[in-house]
Amino acid sequence: MAKSRAELDEMLDALDSFVPGLESSKPHAADFWDAFNKLAQAIQENAGPDDHGWVCERLDAIQVKHHLVPPADQI
Repeated sequence: MAKSRAELDEMLDALDSFVPGLESSKPHAADFWDAFNKLAQAIQENAGPDDHGWVCERLDAIQVKHHLVPPADQI
């Protein structure tokens, strides 16, 4: 069952606040992106069809906020 937008928002906020620690604990880009993508995918899997685009926009905003540039094969 899909999570509500409020629940998804909480998950996205948690990921946003987790990014600095994730960057510190995963200094190699491949390790960081593997971990980030797993967390992002878990959020996307909890989104219903009507919220999928909104979740992707929020994930993009998190990346912009933290000046993250995904590898070319993930763009």
